[in-house]
Amino acid sequence: MSEYTDYQTFTDYGVWDCDQHIYEPPNVYVDYIPAKYRDRTIRPVEVDGETVMLAMDRQLPMDNRLDECYRPGSLAEMLKAMRAGPDGANQYHWMPVDPAFLDPDLRITQMDMQNVDGAVMYCGSLGLFGEHFLTDDKLYWESSYAYLRWMEETWGFSRDGRIIMSPVISMRDVDKVCEQLDWLFERDCRAVSICPGPAYGRSPGDPHFDRMWGRIEEAGAIVCYHINEGLPGYKASRSAWWGQEEYPTFYVQSAWQWMWGYGEVPAMETFSALIYDNLFGRFPGLKMLSSEHGAEWVPYLLTRMDKMRGMGRNGPWIGGQLTERPSSIFKRHFRVVPYWEDDMEMVIGQAGKEVIVGGSDFPHSEGIAFPTQLVEHFSFLSPEDQRFVMSDNARKFLGVG
Repeated sequence: MSEYTDYQTFTDYGVWDCDQHIYEPPNVYVDYIPAKYRDRTIRPVEVDGETVMLAMDRQLPMDNRLDECYRPGSLAEMLKAMRAGPDGANQYHWMPVDPAFLDPDLRITQMDMQNVDGAVMYCGSLGLFGEHFLTDDKLYWESSYAYLRWMEETWGFSRDGRIIMSPVISMRDVDKVCEQLDWLFERDCRAVSICPGPAYGRSPGDPHFDRMWGRIEEAGAIVCYHINEGLPGYKASRSAWWGQEEYPTFYVQSAWQWMWGYGEVPAMETFSALIYDNLFGRFPGLKMLSSEHGAEWVPYLLTRMDKMRGMGRNGPWIGGQLTERPSSIFKRHFRVVPYWEDDMEMVIGQAGKEVIVGGSDFPHSEGIAFPTQLVEHFSFLSPEDQRFVMSDNARKFLGVG
């Protein structure tokens, strides 16, 4: 396999990549939080001669080491090692963390080499874990602001109009998330991430959250749902009913949990809830981006939502009855980043090219080492339609030049 630093390109135009990631230094929280919270926030701690990350009193299940990460695009080698049996199961391809994964100026230079005009960038593990592991509300909000202060100082929220950062927000407290959104939008934040799944005992489309959604719509920001654990208790509650371990990390969770407690299932539940609760009737300017859930589920979801709308016509509609098909609402308000291995001819044939945007998951191992190579997955499309999916559709949806 070619190294990602070979910088191969597969298009003669710049693409917009709707799924890239940063990495964070281990002190990203403790350096920006008031001193009285430093021994409970997400922090590096020496345990048996090894530095690990703790959140409150729990060790984080990191997918990278503090000074190393998996080599971009190395999933094929990882799977080959795992198929070799127990002796090869942990033979991952490690490398020192590339400075470009930590520095925006270096990253933009790297994007130039990749022929990537712009990217939506998501947090690394440390930015994603706060919602799940910081269950003390006061500690969570202090830690969240610490992370955001680091992000603002280091990356900014819209670097040169080419890097759109998507920090995680929480729906655990409407007043506080509205305050945080005001803070973010004052600093040119153009995208926010929300964990998939129910919102602390409510549907995320419940009018209880309308003040939050209204702020996002007014700012013209994109709402991103990136693959992540559902909120605390989501997987545990359904796992318990099926005799599964309640709190496995996703590295050791069962095949059943991979299928029903993680990935596209909580995403489909979330998206259907937002649509059925008539969120987009109340806020017609909202736009949603699904990253790293794949796309093969999209035709199924569209068909089932339309059918279940009829089946549930006599049930409660907390946001009011829908005036159009759920599938039409989805196609207008959602864009989806596919997996490399998805059957895209089937997805686009049944759902249309308008719902699909390109994304590489760079620099993660399960992603694509060369972001523009995704175009090979659309070989059945005309060159014009390939460019639409790889670039033009995202530009229009994100509101970038």
